Amino acid sequence: MKDLYKTLGVSEDASADALKKAYRKLAKENHPDATGGDKKKTERFKEINEAYTVLSDQQKRREYDRLRAAPVGADGMPEGFDPDAFAQVFGGGSGGAHMGDFGDLGDMFANLFGNAAARGRGRSRAPARGADMVGTLEVTFKAAALGGRQTLRSGSGTSVNVNIPAGVETGARLRVPGQGAPAPKSGQPGDLYLDIVVQPDAHLRRNGDDVELTLPLTLGEAVLGTQIDVPTLDGTVRLTIPPGTSSGAKLRLRGKGIKRPEGGRGDQLCRIEIVVPRLKPDDIESRHLAEELERRTRPQKVRGF
Repeated sequence: MKDLYKTLGVSEDASADALKKAYRKLAKENHPDATGGDKKKTERFKEINEAYTVLSDQQKRREYDRLRAAPVGADGMPEGFDPDAFAQVFGGGSGGAHMGDFGDLGDMFANLFGNAAARGRGRSRAPARGADMVGTLEVTFKAAALGGRQTLRSGSGTSVNVNIPAGVETGARLRVPGQGAPAPKSGQPGDLYLDIVVQPDAHLRRNGDDVELTLPLTLGEAVLGTQIDVPTLDGTVRLTIPPGTSSGAKLRLRGKGIKRPEGGRGDQLCRIEIVVPRLKPDDIESRHLAEELERRTRPQKVRGF
């Protein structure tokens, strides 16, 4: 049985993060775009994707480990091998899939068991399906929040438009049917799985369905009030700062947050942060103004102790 851990160069107890790190390194080194179409490296790239497709899925990895540890029977297959159970796990379906006819699982079956997959089965085999492939898709903060479309290169080398669902987060996996590795002869191509990585925004942060922004104010702006143009997912919006606004206050922009799958959007919360000026030792006039402001506002109770 093929050693998928060896394919990725990791130990059998490798964590999910270690698997992902090894996969990304090898995929980058052997990607057709980086190797100029080198046939050996292209084949290696397919093997890397196949291995990661199995080991990055907890259920598939458990079943693979179980079969790999089982004694090998006279037919070259692991003892206790159940074709329908194999189809259930690696096909992702529920019933109706039978490994006896191979179907779309033929490529996975053959890749894992090699020649044993073809010996003594006594049944006709449907055209092999192309291998599934796994990649990483980086999306902007705005596209992840509001949804969008992104064009990338599929496993067959063609360009494909991928729909990015609104509200998607880093760690999510998108499935693009039929955009994996091409199949030999008349078989169906595999699927493309994309692990989402959301790029951070320079100013905005996500908190559930809301978006948060730290908004610095000068002392004068906070005391007197003002209007400031602030960034949002929809562009710049003018926000009114009421007079006497304190640090830590949150001003709400309704409907400017993350788009929800069921409809509607969260809000944007602008958290006020007053930037206190540093006076130069010889700036006597400014110091006197600060002392006068302190004298006039001292009756206000600002601490609860």
